[in-house]
Amino acid sequence: MKSKLINFFKKLIAYSFYLFVFLLPWQTKLILRSDATNFQEISLYLSSAFLIFSLFLLFFYKIKWFKDETKVSGLWLALTSFEIFIIISFFFSTDQILSFYHYILILLGIGLFYLLREANDKYQYEEAILNKTKIVYLFFISVFLQACLGIYQFLTQSTFAFKYLGLAEHNPNALGTAVVECSSGRWLRAYGGFDHPNIFGGVLAITLLVSIYLLARKKVIRSKAEMSSSLFLFIFYFVGLLALFFTFSRAAYLAFFIGLICLLIINIRQKDYWILGRFLALLFFSIVMAGLIAFPYSDLLVARSGSDTRLERKSRDERIEYSYQAKEVISQHWASGVGIGNYVNFIEIKDQFRKDIWDYQPVHNFFLLLWAEAGVGALFSILIFFFYLKKDCQTNIFWAVFMAVITLMFFDHWLLSLPFGVIFLFFVFGLI
Repeated sequence: MKSKLINFFKKLIAYSFYLFVFLLPWQTKLILRSDATNFQEISLYLSSAFLIFSLFLLFFYKIKWFKDETKVSGLWLALTSFEIFIIISFFFSTDQILSFYHYILILLGIGLFYLLREANDKYQYEEAILNKTKIVYLFFISVFLQACLGIYQFLTQSTFAFKYLGLAEHNPNALGTAVVECSSGRWLRAYGGFDHPNIFGGVLAITLLVSIYLLARKKVIRSKAEMSSSLFLFIFYFVGLLALFFTFSRAAYLAFFIGLICLLIINIRQKDYWILGRFLALLFFSIVMAGLIAFPYSDLLVARSGSDTRLERKSRDERIEYSYQAKEVISQHWASGVGIGNYVNFIEIKDQFRKDIWDYQPVHNFFLLLWAEAGVGALFSILIFFFYLKKDCQTNIFWAVFMAVITLMFFDHWLLSLPFGVIFLFFVFGLI
């Protein structure tokens, strides 16, 4: 009877977590406190509800049937220190409710990281609760649907709203919509189901790196299931590559490119020439496909890569202004920060010249934003966490994914400023 109950709990944890993984890319949410921008909104995401349920079941399972006698590592001490500094920043925030909400998000992210590490451990359990392969493929399936949606959005230059999937309508002629502007007009960038094309592009860059890594390592197909998984990975990779192009996200392009360079180095150093050959073949076809896609949209690429158009000049000037703002905030609040999740609110309150609401943005750099919001202690703690994460890495793909994520961190803020970004960050780190 006891063993049946334990197995029931394991399955309940697994299935609820798999639901979370599939729903993670979709922005279905219940808005608890609305705001003009997502940075100050407080919402409960459907995916987070399943994550909370999975964590509750796991903690109950461990307390009831399993005694953890492992030593606390530097990895967990770094995360504990990070959490403490986040709590301290709460007392310096201008909007403590918003700060508390972001603290809960980070706590959920750490819980997700813990769940992925613990429930995948075969040494502590007779049988691992979670299957990492299932997690990866479920996430791929969900992102594949997003990729198809993003391709549709760009090719039709239209979107549609559907609140139950968290989809918002984006009009390319409206201010605030992410577009590429050139002589042929304003072109809507692919959003998928995300809040911004840069987020969509970042997720695609990471998942494409993992998929090309898995494709290159499939040497022998021994069953129909392996044939189906290989076919799906192949289709997913090239559909995802097309969707990545249509995001026109420069940070995502760069992250994907750096990740590919890391994968090439990894494959060369491992001296498995079969895998290296498959990887180079996939890389060759990727370049050919990218060239074929880019040819009819070369004017958009030129406009996006240059700085002569009105929107690109505006984007460059805004990024410079946001960096100066962040440096000013850090110089005045370097120790405590202005409160986690409170950067935009702080800037808006301190600004003497009232601007349009979309002019108030976080600095486009994860590390500067973290320092400005939670102080130098939180920044130092996350860097220590990265050090121990590398020391404790479990996969050969670590450097490719890690460097891609770091690239996104240096050129954007969504991995800290938005709920999905925080959860996605710990999701990726928990798997590698």
